[in-house]
Amino acid sequence: MQRSFMTVATVALLLALPGLPRADAKSAKPIQPAKVQLSNAAPSMDTLLDRFVHALSQGDAKALNGLRVTEREYRGIIIPGTVKPGEVPRTVAPEPSQWFWSMLNQKSEDMSRSLIKSYAGHTYKRKAVSFTKVTRQFAWYVAHGDVRLVLESETGETKELGTGAIAEVDGRYKFIGFNTNN
Repeated sequence: MQRSFMTVATVALLLALPGLPRADAKSAKPIQPAKVQLSNAAPSMDTLLDRFVHALSQGDAKALNGLRVTEREYRGIIIPGTVKPGEVPRTVAPEPSQWFWSMLNQKSEDMSRSLIKSYAGHTYKRKAVSFTKVTRQFAWYVAHGDVRLVLESETGETKELGTGAIAEVDGRYKFIGFNTNN
């Protein structure tokens, strides 16, 4: 009897703690947040890639970096949602979460400067798009990546550009980062 009471008390305490994922009593699966969304995201992957190519051509670092997830989105959607659908969201302490964001952000900023240096000043058209990694479904988003673009300049010169993965959340698209592992 005392053991049953302790079990019920422990479960009640765990359910009352803030920040812990809850499970649906019927399915025993974690409940997804009410609405995870990306702010200022593109309505399609084509639109995102067109904006990316345009920002590169214009040498617009602000516009280019605006195509990536924000710190809030990375730490609030990408990190916890990078588990298989139906699994409990990943919990990462604030310090490591901040460190992961800092690394991704710095690498992406460095890559965006390099891309602008290489591509700014020309008008490009996308000739082909491919991905070096398979599309993967996670609990809170779909990852498409890494992106490979074949671009053609106004002079007919073609270049291949490699960049990072794209997150799709509720039919909206943003780059996770511009760094690539390939």
